Formats: sequence, structure tokens, C-alpha cells
Amino acid sequence: MRPAPPPLQRPFESLSDYKNVPDHCRGAVIALGNFDGLHRGHQAVINQAKDIAAKQGAPVAIATFNPHPIRFFKPDSPPFRLMSSRQRENLLKDYGVDMLFEIPFDETLRDMSDEDFVQIVLHERFGARHIIVGEDFQFGKGRCGNIDSLKALG
Repeated sequence: MRPAPPPLQRPFESLSDYKNVPDHCRGAVIALGNFDGLHRGHQAVINQAKDIAAKQGAPVAIATFNPHPIRFFKPDSPPFRLMSSRQRENLLKDYGVDMLFEIPFDETLRDMSDEDFVQIVLHERFGARHIIVGEDFQFGKGRCGNIDSLKALG
């Protein structure tokens, strides 16, 4: 009997533009959130995404926002990120994540409804297979979307 082949090794991808996602980066299980660090809560969300991705034979991606939305809405607030983008990228590589999508947070994203964000960004651009978020995640114009609307729209 032959041993099982090793898991497929994918090169790590880092993208900073959701409008031009290459075909080979589509179809991931995505952990979506701010990921300003990699604390236990973040690890739990990522681990759940990794488990689902493994069962589906899909890559696992982290989708986050750059700049952090609070920097956009309160530009004079003091810096608070726990790590730089480069440090986060290196930690995610070591943690077994295949891709990092840094979604530019700008006026266009700020003004998207929760429905548009799901349809345009998650479905049309990323071709997301599954989305995992923390229990307090909110998105869309005026933070109109939450985990329940994400489920309903997904």
C-alpha cells in the first residue's frame, strides 16, 4: 500500500487590490476581519477557516482592511496596531495561511452596503468558498452588516 501524498504546498500570496484577483487566488475559505494582531481570538477564527479549507481541499486566506477602518474614520487617533503589515504577513505564512488579501479601505468601500460588499468583494472578486468572522464583526456602510446578515447574504 502506498502512503498518502503530502498535502499540496501553495506559495504564499499577498494581494492589496480586490479588483484584480488572479484566478488562482479565487475560491478560498476566507477568515475576514481586522487582524491587527494574532491573538487567541484571531487564531480561533483562522483555525476554523483552516479546518474548513482542509475538508474542502481549498486554500485558506485572510482578508483584512488597510488602513484599519478606524484610521479612516478617526485619522487623529493614536496608532494601535500590534504589528506591521510585514510582520503580520510573516506570522500568517508560518501559521499555515495561503493568502493575505489586504482590502484597501477607502471611500468606495466605506459607502458599500453589506449586500454590495458580499456580492462584489467576497463573491465576484474573491470567489469566496466560505467566510469565517469573529462574533463581533460588522461591515458595510454605517456598520449595517453583521454575522447574521453575512449568513443571510451568503
